[in-house]
Amino acid sequence: MSVEQDTKKVNPEVLVCPLCGEPNGCSYAAGRPHSECWCNRAVFPEGVFDPIPADQRRKSCICETCLDTYKKKTDQNKEPHS
Repeated sequence: MSVEQDTKKVNPEVLVCPLCGEPNGCSYAAGRPHSECWCNRAVFPEGVFDPIPADQRRKSCICETCLDTYKKKTDQNKEPHS
């Protein structure tokens, strides 16, 4: 058996953030244990996945940068305006 046959084949699309198109850093999609993924320590606020077209949701993870950007934008909207 070749190494290629023995290795878990990964669809490259699951390694890309559906929002920005950059690598999403998903350990699980890359064939490593889910417990190693950055998303296990992250909090995903309600609405974070809304910008992703419905037919593309749950097919790949967003990246940590897009999650942080979303959180900053929503935090700014919560601040009282002077």
